[in-house]
Formats: sequence, structure tokens, C-alpha cells
Amino acid sequence: MLRDRVLVVATTSDYVDLLRKSVPGQVLFLTGHDIRKGAVEPSPDPEEEILCDPTVPEIAIMQLKQHLRSHSLRISGITCFDCESMDFAARIGEVMDLSYPSAQSIRDCRDKSRTKELWRENHVPCPRSERVSSVDQVRDFFREVDGPCVLKPVDGSGSERVFCCKTALECEKAFGLIRAHQYSPAVMMEEFASGTEYSCDFMVDGDRVQLIRMTRKIHAPGDVFGTIMAYEVIDFLPDNISRNYFLKLMGDAARSLGIKRAICMVDFIVNGSHITLLELAPRPGGDCLPWLIQRSMDLDMLKLAVDFAQNTSYEFKKSQRFSPHIGLRIHAKKAGALKSIDCTRVLDDTRVTDVLMKHRPGHKIIMPPADYDSWNMGHIIFKPLGLVSPHEQCRELLSFLRIEIDHETERSKQRSSSTGSVRPQSKAFPAAG
Repeated sequence: MLRDRVLVVATTSDYVDLLRKSVPGQVLFLTGHDIRKGAVEPSPDPEEEILCDPTVPEIAIMQLKQHLRSHSLRISGITCFDCESMDFAARIGEVMDLSYPSAQSIRDCRDKSRTKELWRENHVPCPRSERVSSVDQVRDFFREVDGPCVLKPVDGSGSERVFCCKTALECEKAFGLIRAHQYSPAVMMEEFASGTEYSCDFMVDGDRVQLIRMTRKIHAPGDVFGTIMAYEVIDFLPDNISRNYFLKLMGDAARSLGIKRAICMVDFIVNGSHITLLELAPRPGGDCLPWLIQRSMDLDMLKLAVDFAQNTSYEFKKSQRFSPHIGLRIHAKKAGALKSIDCTRVLDDTRVTDVLMKHRPGHKIIMPPADYDSWNMGHIIFKPLGLVSPHEQCRELLSFLRIEIDHETERSKQRSSSTGSVRPQSKAFPAAG
């Protein structure tokens, strides 16, 4: 007799560990060799995980089929939590006739210029934008907009290599810097949208759209434009925006990209009563958001994605428990090798519910724009006080951390492969679900 499993495609080892606890025996992981090699979490049992090379989908799919035969398993659904792996998931979905956005929809979401083009065709509000491939095109677009512009990779993720430029010269420099870190000659250039930035997860299933979570973004001070310091869970947007209008807009945005059924994450700007969409991905929001949503809404987003994938008539029911928390990201301040982490003062703070540190001593830190992953040290989840601004509370908690980093030397490079570990730096966090 075949046993059903939901396939989780090429996700990170911390997500694998969370899912093994929240939906034991329900998931099969298709994991990259490099992810498992660098993991600090325990490895799943051999039946639970297939190690593969996501860059060679044909071989990975052969491995998957062989694994299913060997262990009498059947795939009942498919989900993916990482932008870089969505195309891989789409190919598997097509081969195995599973419900998942098409490869074309994934490409349209990943290509920011194509996203904006389809949105404009369908009257979805978004910034004026253009794909530029030369300095002359950069100058021309800046003159036409006559104001600040944002430059970003055409197919980048999140805030990676995103620059806000106020002059033509700044635009030219940003264009060159983005080009230096990619093969494509094209760069996305768009008009800067002013206002407050938000992100949300919503579920679209045909004509039905349901809001799952809403967060206000708190931007980090400093030179790395677009970097989010923290996410603050809120119930909804300001009162001058209708919930019905917002849900219709989300549905239009998804369907414009060919997405008929998915859990989607969208970033957008609110200025007064006007909403401007920035980007959309057919996956739940990542980073610290699953931990934050669990604390604030008593909702396990990873389990939700698995349930949605395997149940074509899934009904989302919002918990009555709502306790707004903030997810504060921890970023390194300089490059080098991580020497030590002391979270004692943070752990002792009564506001703090969870602290998760991602790296061991010896971890090599490379700063943006060269790398946007290695400088992310982890996160803090806390319940803010009502009388102090969230931004100030974030800055205060970060000041309590003591993170020592050795300057980059040959010695620190050699230590980057160290297998030493830090003592657990986390308050008790209940198993999801």
C-alpha cells in the first residue's frame, strides 16, 4: 500500500527540522547536497530525505521516482519555500501532474520587469519601470522619471543588490555594481515609490482570496538600501483602505501572473489610500516570519503550506489568538570570521520570547553587495512595549548583543570550516502546530 507524502523542494535545513517536528511522517524532503552538508540540525531518516543537485533537475527527478518506488511512497502535493527553488518545483509539478504554479508563472514572478509589464496590462498599480542594458538607457530613464529611482537585478530575491539613487551618476554606479555580480546584461530600473512598506501572505484559489498575515516593515538604518531590520505583525492596513478592495487587488495581482492556486507573498507600499505593488512570489514569506507568525497568531505557516498542498479543498481558519510581536533580524556589522556570540542580555529581557542564532564560531561573513546571506546572524522575536516606538526598541535590543568578529585574514578563512558550536541561545519555543 502506498503512503502519501508532500514533497518539499530544496528548502533550508532549519525549515526541514521545523517540518519534521510539526508534520512528522507527512513530508518528503528533496534537499541540496550543500544544504545538508552545512546543516547544524540533525539529518532526517533516509526515507524522509533525498539528497540531490537542484541544478540538474532531470537527475533529481529520476532519484525521486526511484525513492518513491523503493519506499512505497506517493506524492500527494508539492510545496516550496525558496525563490531560487521554485522553478525546480514547477518542473517536478509538471512531470508528476501536481498542483503547483506553472514554470511560466514562476519565470514571470522571478523576472521583475515581466511582472510589472503584466501588472500594468491588467491595471494592477505598480511603479513605472524599464529593463535597462546600457548606461545610455539608465540616463534616459532617470531623465524621464525626473526623481529618485530604484535599481535591482531583474531576477533577484528580496532586497539583494537593490539601490535607491537620487542622481544620474548614482544610477550609473548602481547599474555597474549590479552588472558586476550577474551574467545578464539587463538591470531593472523603476520609479521610487514613497510611503510605508508592508508585506503579506495570502491564499488564492480560483476566485477565492484569503488574507493570512500582514506585517509592517521596519527598515534598517545604514548604507544597504532595502534591508529590513524587523517585521511587525499587524491586524490590517490603515482604516482608509478597504479589506475587500485589498483582497481583490491581491487576486488580480496573482491571476495576472497566471497563478490560479497558491499561497503568495507580496511586498507593497501604502501612501495615503494608494497601494503600489512591488513584487510577488508564490510561496509563504521566509526569513524570521514563520517564527514571528507562530508567536503572534498561533499559526504554523510551514504546516499551513503542507496542508494546502495536499488538500485541494483546504479552508484556512484564522486563530482567535492574536498577540502582535516583532521579528528583529540580526545583521553583522563587518566582514570577517565569527568569533563569539553573547545573547545573555537579550535573553534576560522580559519582552523577548525567542532568539535564534544561525551560525557557529568560525562562520565566514561577507558583506553586501557581494553576499546577502552570510551577514544574517539570526533573529529575535519580542513583544513590544506600547509606549516606545518599535524602531527604538529594535535598536535597543540589538545594542544588548555582543558579537565578536575577527577581521578577514587567512587564519579566519581557514577557520570558516570549523565544526565548533555555540551554546544554545534561545528561549523555549514550542513545537509548531
